[in-house]
Amino acid sequence: MPAALMSKAAVAVVAGVRRPVVNAWISRDLGFPSPVGGDATRELYDPREVVDWLTSTGKHKTTREDMEIGVCLHALTERAVYYNGDFLAAVTALVCLRRLSNEAGRLDDEAHDLIGKIRELAVTVDPDNQRLLAEIRAIPRPSAWLVSTVDDLIDAAWTCESAFERVLAVRHRLGGGVAAAGATAVVSPLLAQLIAELSGAREIARRAGTLMVADLTAGSGDLLAAVVDVLGPDAEPVVAGAEADQGLARLTRRRLAVRGIQPWDCDIRGAAMLPDSVGDPDVIVTQLPYTPTRERDGIAALEALDEIAVRLKPGRFAVVLGPAEVLADDLPASSPVATERARRLREDMVEAIIRLPGGQHPFRPGYETAIWVLTQARGTRWSGRVLVADVATGELTHEVIEGLVEDVTTWRREGYRPVSHRRTYGVEKLVADLVDPPRPLLVRAGPIGERERQADAAARVTQATRCGADLDQLREGAVSRRPHVTARALAAANRNTPAESLASLITAGRLIMRPGTRIKPAHVTSTGTHLLIGPDEVLAGRPSGSRRVDRATFAARYPRGMLTEPGDVLLTVNPRPCVMIDHAGFAIVEAPVRILRIPAGERRHFTPRVLAALLSADGGTRPAGAVRARRMEDHRVILLPDAEVALLDRMLVAIESRRQLARREIDTLDELRQVAIDGLIDGTLSLVGNEE
Repeated sequence: MPAALMSKAAVAVVAGVRRPVVNAWISRDLGFPSPVGGDATRELYDPREVVDWLTSTGKHKTTREDMEIGVCLHALTERAVYYNGDFLAAVTALVCLRRLSNEAGRLDDEAHDLIGKIRELAVTVDPDNQRLLAEIRAIPRPSAWLVSTVDDLIDAAWTCESAFERVLAVRHRLGGGVAAAGATAVVSPLLAQLIAELSGAREIARRAGTLMVADLTAGSGDLLAAVVDVLGPDAEPVVAGAEADQGLARLTRRRLAVRGIQPWDCDIRGAAMLPDSVGDPDVIVTQLPYTPTRERDGIAALEALDEIAVRLKPGRFAVVLGPAEVLADDLPASSPVATERARRLREDMVEAIIRLPGGQHPFRPGYETAIWVLTQARGTRWSGRVLVADVATGELTHEVIEGLVEDVTTWRREGYRPVSHRRTYGVEKLVADLVDPPRPLLVRAGPIGERERQADAAARVTQATRCGADLDQLREGAVSRRPHVTARALAAANRNTPAESLASLITAGRLIMRPGTRIKPAHVTSTGTHLLIGPDEVLAGRPSGSRRVDRATFAARYPRGMLTEPGDVLLTVNPRPCVMIDHAGFAIVEAPVRILRIPAGERRHFTPRVLAALLSADGGTRPAGAVRARRMEDHRVILLPDAEVALLDRMLVAIESRRQLARREIDTLDELRQVAIDGLIDGTLSLVGNEE
């Protein structure tokens, strides 16, 4: 079996950097390991030597744990082509075997016949061949290396569950078999989490003490696993599902087994339908089977929703993922699909409709989807109403998930009062307003209902009034509050002003340059002590305040890191040359941004504003045809007489003050414009009178 050596691209993936960064490490003679294989066109490196070097130098942007896991996954994906069989099935079966036998002990012991020992162990833990026995028996005897590699992966990932999910994340690189069979049903982890949270599983389990969750098209178990994760390790749910592909059904059983679901609580049928004998689920999470656009049958998709709705008892919920063009998008008013969709809305079976962003199916990036949350609302106070939300134009993030879940769950709970709960994305709609005559289901989020409409209208009037008062104040102080800019101090001249490069000024000690610190993403928070200023903040011209690092973490993990001082000039040339001044100081500068500091003895010759302005003028843009932009040290700085430095500094102060006033006026005008347009669109504001 060939050694799983790493190319430069693989090294970049493990280190969490871009490919050119690896080339830079090698070319700068930083002690990067020498290649141990490959040829002149493709050099290959020993993975352990690479990880050791990354750890010792701190140049990686991932954790040591992630690097170890990356090495193991690389070994699996590189050797998958040499395996004669269903590689994903074999790997996941070995992970599951270790979980069911003894997670703390490795499988690759000193047994003379390791594969024979593994097969005997599989008979012990899966005598009925429901999860892994067939897959373990299919592993050929010369594949002892596979057992060892899987053991290494589990050790690096700490748990079998984590290792299992890591393998599924790279399933597309592990060949055919179940990996290819379930590609159309795979959803992103964030979407699976959203569906699990919307299902109300946690609330029902807490209230009833037990929970049965079902998926009528289980696929590889993405949604069922997400519900189990939401419930937490202390819950003991009953899980049921149907999946026509036998390989996928077994994969789902293994996926649930590594999460601690016992065989008697797991009923995943290798069938097209879940029989009624399974029982009445408390929660259903499922997706309508994917079909290409040209073959998509909207009527059949809506009929599948009926099969799901009839399984729900009052107070129970189903979350269904399906094609947006059927579930949420505009339809011709006279089309059969529009008529059938309207009928289901009238039947009080739909609680919420959510239009999702694209790209939620990793292997079907063009597949646009939406969610229907189903329940039996007939005869309840929700009858005749539906909650709609459209987040298709954004990204599905944890913050968006939190907002959507809060909107739906607070709306459905007893004791909900619209005046007390302002929704983030959801809009409450009367079903009659949507279907008689048919209208678009999804609109921009805004107030609905009289109390909420009045509250929002009052808030917008207050906001508009404040904007008007601010504009009047700015107008009245247009002269008195604006400092004089000494433009007349500029006079004609004919001189050759000397200039020096940053490199020579630094060498002479007239300026001090310090590198930024490479901060690991895991150490960045929103509540830390020190601001983190990187290229994005420098390009914007001011720190956003949203990225911070804890003081203790910075001191312990980055002993060589330094904080800025008030007046430091921060520079970057990536992605383009840009400069800013850190007036406050005590911030952390993130590489590749660098710190340029003016020594006390040079403050007559340079001020932060003058230095930043002169560097900005020498923009260092990339000439046409050039491969690289100029190095930061090659930027040239004009050397002005001391008296002119002081005059220029005063002029720059006045200009910046005027700019701030101008920005405030522009921001206020933009705010007033947005308030007016939004209010007129959703009907909370109108225009009256003839004010000039």
